[in-house]
Amino acid sequence: MVPATRVALALLWLVWAVAAWWTAPRAATLDEARADAAAGRIVAHQWADSFGETLWFGRLRFSLDADGVDPVLVWRTGFGRVHYTLIPDVVTEPGPRGDVVVEPNPADDLRAAMPDSQRGTVLPYFAPVLAVVITLICLAILIQGPAPKLGTRWFWFFLGGLPFGLGVLLWLRAERPWAEPEDPAPDRKTGQPSRYGGLTGLGLMILGGIVISLLVALRRGLPEWLVPSALP
Repeated sequence: MVPATRVALALLWLVWAVAAWWTAPRAATLDEARADAAAGRIVAHQWADSFGETLWFGRLRFSLDADGVDPVLVWRTGFGRVHYTLIPDVVTEPGPRGDVVVEPNPADDLRAAMPDSQRGTVLPYFAPVLAVVITLICLAILIQGPAPKLGTRWFWFFLGGLPFGLGVLLWLRAERPWAEPEDPAPDRKTGQPSRYGGLTGLGLMILGGIVISLLVALRRGLPEWLVPSALP
């Protein structure tokens, strides 16, 4: 049963990773938004006044603007593909008589092309729900399963907080009940095998998160289809 569970969890992680990559919002242009709208490929869209990226769990942060200005358009096409584009500011220029000439809003045609029936939740739920399922299964096994040998339960609990589920992969690779690691070196004071504790796991999670954040920041020069700009 244990080998089958180990393989099942690894496969679930792989499915989650592919789903998270596929549904991660990708930067697009206004022309691409217009093309998707004209071709009827948009199944849901959302307007927002701000846009943000976060490494840990969320991919886009939406907030409503009291003034009704929505400079961000996010839309989902078939098969869960999500795109976003920033609407440029409305241009104002002085007229020949000194009056102010306001150029048309670049998003007016998009608003007209997208019916209200398409408004709704843009980000698919599949990847986040699968991440929760994997987390709950791993927690149940970590708590109810045999005592870990390399680190305490708290060590693996905190290490499981590494981005992209990397802590889960380490646990599946090296620790009970999936493997039988060698006993760590004995503690000099007690003579008992010394395991990594919760504080060590917390420190590694923070350090690993910083390192991974820096690596993710280097993605800027990579193609958008390969590494989406809003990859979680």
